[in-house]
Amino acid sequence: MNDNNFNHQFEEEEISLSELFEIVKPNLVYIILFSIILGLGSFLVTKLAIEPIYQSEATMIVNNRRDDASGNITSDEINSARNLASVYSIIIKSDAVVIPVRGSLNLDMLPSQLASKVSVSAVDNTQVMRVSVKDTEPELAQLINQEILNVAPDIIVDMVEAGSARIVSYPQIPVNPISPNLKMNVLVATMLGFMLSTGFVFVRHLMDKTFRTQKDIENQLGIPVIGVIPNVQSVKKGGK
Repeated sequence: MNDNNFNHQFEEEEISLSELFEIVKPNLVYIILFSIILGLGSFLVTKLAIEPIYQSEATMIVNNRRDDASGNITSDEINSARNLASVYSIIIKSDAVVIPVRGSLNLDMLPSQLASKVSVSAVDNTQVMRVSVKDTEPELAQLINQEILNVAPDIIVDMVEAGSARIVSYPQIPVNPISPNLKMNVLVATMLGFMLSTGFVFVRHLMDKTFRTQKDIENQLGIPVIGVIPNVQSVKKGGK
């Protein structure tokens, strides 16, 4: 008895899965159209309403002060320089660096606003530091980063008594924005449109209790159909 119930339930589930395409098929054009509209809307919003952000990057290396005159750098000095990454970040984003940079470039912004555009991180856990500046204007991002490199090395050497702080690579004017991600936004919006429209079709189908075919009556009520009344209009048209 249990096996029969299980098999009957499995057959009903298998039938329902096979009918999914039949539910979607009449509305497929509308689903695709809605998905395209949502993707196109995301494209327009991303292009016209969201201001792109550009990032200019540069690298510098900081060595600790050497107590001996041999000119050799020990492993302890390298490890110490790595551990000072957070200290360098604080110094570069501090007023000691930010205020001179703001004054040199005549920037109309608060020191805290300028500091928020700057980020500093260690490159692969080494003593090489990556200085990044983000701004809506690519040229300004490069200028700020360049001025930071002009000001920061001497201040770092003075504050942490480092042996040297030298520039490894200079900042370039960024060509492509780092955000927003146009392709990702359009893809997400299109997929969201597809899922929403498909879900709406399924919900509308589940809430519709209308019997449209003989098979619907037999499946839902569990009784055989003994007669079918023909469509009078179809019969008249056929007679003509």
